[in-house]
Amino acid sequence: MDTRDKGALWLFKKDWSFDSKPSIDDFESYAKALMICAKGDGVIAPAEREWIVGYFAAFGCTDRLAETLEKYEANDTFEAVLSNSDAARACSRGIVHDAIRACSADGELQEGELASIRTMNRLLGHPDELVDEWVEFHRNEARMRTQRAEMIWPDPKDKPF
Repeated sequence: MDTRDKGALWLFKKDWSFDSKPSIDDFESYAKALMICAKGDGVIAPAEREWIVGYFAAFGCTDRLAETLEKYEANDTFEAVLSNSDAARACSRGIVHDAIRACSADGELQEGELASIRTMNRLLGHPDELVDEWVEFHRNEARMRTQRAEMIWPDPKDKPF
């Protein structure tokens, strides 16, 4: 197993409690669903695309998939991309969380993006309250990241990188 795979497996275990890595086809379906959500306001912002591509790169996606995502226009339907992956549908609660994170990567969760997330959420069989719970979780998580950074670097000028 190469270092890239070891890192991806470590991250899957840490963030998802997975013991193995999903297939590249499952990665693609999941990533495309996030892109469709990000386009809910009519455009995939550069920061949103960077977040999605970077997220999947961190989890060890192939160079081919990263290149596909760099160009993907998100004109498919949720049904079309999710029907290709039992694993993506099995992770249906997590995909809602990741969609909120991806759509917020540009600094704001737009109403159109939230509407797309709700559409996907309903398609996956979950109540609207799940989206609301994930939005609140995301806000709390952002506050915690800010607090952690402030605890590590009380003076941001001291950061070496």
